Amino acid sequence: LAATILCTVPCAAPPCAAQALVADHYELQLRPDFSTQRISGHARIRFKTDPRAESTSTPRAIDLPAPNLQITNPRLDGRELAIDKTPTGWRIALTEAQANTAEAWRELDYHAPAAEGLVFGDRYVYTAFHTCQWMPCASGDLLRASVAIDLVLPTGDRAVASGQAIDASGHRWRQRQPYPLYTLGFAAGRFDEWHDPTEPRLRALGAATDAAGLQARFKESARVLAFFETKAGVALPQHVYTQVLVPGGAAQEMSSFAVIGHEMLDPILEMPDEDWVIAHEMAHQWWGNLVTCAAWSEFWLNEGITVFMTAAWKQQRWGEPAYQRELALARQRWQRAKDAGFDKPLSWPGTYPTA
Repeated sequence: LAATILCTVPCAAPPCAAQALVADHYELQLRPDFSTQRISGHARIRFKTDPRAESTSTPRAIDLPAPNLQITNPRLDGRELAIDKTPTGWRIALTEAQANTAEAWRELDYHAPAAEGLVFGDRYVYTAFHTCQWMPCASGDLLRASVAIDLVLPTGDRAVASGQAIDASGHRWRQRQPYPLYTLGFAAGRFDEWHDPTEPRLRALGAATDAAGLQARFKESARVLAFFETKAGVALPQHVYTQVLVPGGAAQEMSSFAVIGHEMLDPILEMPDEDWVIAHEMAHQWWGNLVTCAAWSEFWLNEGITVFMTAAWKQQRWGEPAYQRELALARQRWQRAKDAGFDKPLSWPGTYPTA
């Protein structure tokens, strides 16, 4: 997320309490409908016993904080489960025997309309920060899980999702290493594509932007990648990193890819040193995605180090004035956040405001 070092994204949720069961893997089959701007999905969710459980009591329900989803046919190992709508989402009731069935698969069907976390455009769709708006989250957004995403798309459509493509169509993806749920996502549709010939791990997709336009905007990305790998001392965590260019002002990091809006990136065409959004979102592949804060009240850790690493890249590439300018802009954003009442102590047990 291209944000200030303060928490200026939804931070009202407290650290997730430990539960007797935790979802550690999701298998999703998704079919976007571009005409109705909604996706149809089938989810299989694997639950395992949580060794951090604070109580020996067994939960008798699974809460899904997904109020926008329409969920049907919940099942446990093929047996139907009861489900009810709640003010904040859905609750799947469990019998005592079902609740005690550890390491079992729960599955369900669902529909997700366009929402804050699911953005449709002209023959394309991408996910954004609020993961629970497009998939049934059975754990808190910051808890980690692996994921398998299969996209059912028209022939010729391109896609990216968390993890690595496992078939020639590029519509099936597997994220085997657990990542925070809020970093999981996908983008799909009628995209043009460009691969950097100097760096096979870099790929760009564009909605209404051809390969030449993608090259003009992302041609310096290989330098950014090399800089962050050197400073992190860790190779790019994914096999391929994809940058998806879309209309508007998107600036969203996800596991193995980022969604970037023209409004954020297009100044680079006239001013090459305006590459902050490329650097910021790529830096999150290490700082924020691979290593993540433990609670939303500490989200400034994710953004603070990424703001700094973006400035460090600019210093190395464009010189000291570019570094100082980037820090000055960060201070301006900080002051705006303080003026709006978002400034809180670094250690804060209360509820953060949301923006």
